Amino acid sequence: MAARFMVISFQRSGLNWLRYCTEYFTGVRTPGRPQIIAEGPVFFDRAHDVRRKPKRSDFTGLYDAGGAEVYERVALLLRNPYDCFTSHYLGRTGVNFKQGLERFEAYANNINQFDALKAKKGVFYFEDFVNNEEGTLVFLRFFDIDPGARPYNFREMIEASRGWYRGHHGLFAERERPQLKPKERTGILRMLKQQLGENFERYLGRYSLDNLRETGT
Repeated sequence: MAARFMVISFQRSGLNWLRYCTEYFTGVRTPGRPQIIAEGPVFFDRAHDVRRKPKRSDFTGLYDAGGAEVYERVALLLRNPYDCFTSHYLGRTGVNFKQGLERFEAYANNINQFDALKAKKGVFYFEDFVNNEEGTLVFLRFFDIDPGARPYNFREMIEASRGWYRGHHGLFAERERPQLKPKERTGILRMLKQQLGENFERYLGRYSLDNLRETGT
């Protein structure tokens, strides 16, 4: 049975934590590298870039061949774009800033595609749910997941999820974290404003990007 739910999340936006929680409380697999549940149908589909089919997801598009929306409920995960860019592109071999900026247009495109959907939608910000129990529960309840269905220790869940993430991705030590140069932040900001138009303030207004440096979260 095809998933009825969808999560749109550019890389490094907190999806792996929410995948872990979803699998913990539902016992149903989520797309991506195996976490708690390794086999079976998925609870939701996911895409880092809605223009492309992911490697580990059944997602093929937001619309079917007739133009109808595929999903009845869609979540968009957003993180400060400077932090997303820093975490995903800076320090990676073989990717310079210009190449990274071209690929980062997917971040803006995801927002625009999400905004156009008529399905039930929810926007979830990285800083509201990572290491935050209430913010995490808000996401779960959006998909009708009942966190009261089984006992849990939130702190232990965080540590288990972090251990899984370190094993697959590693973590930047604070002293190793790359920093965007002022002209690079300006380039990212210009691209986002051009691509998003009115959606820039609607979705990213909380970040005050004209003045904000990377948060380091």
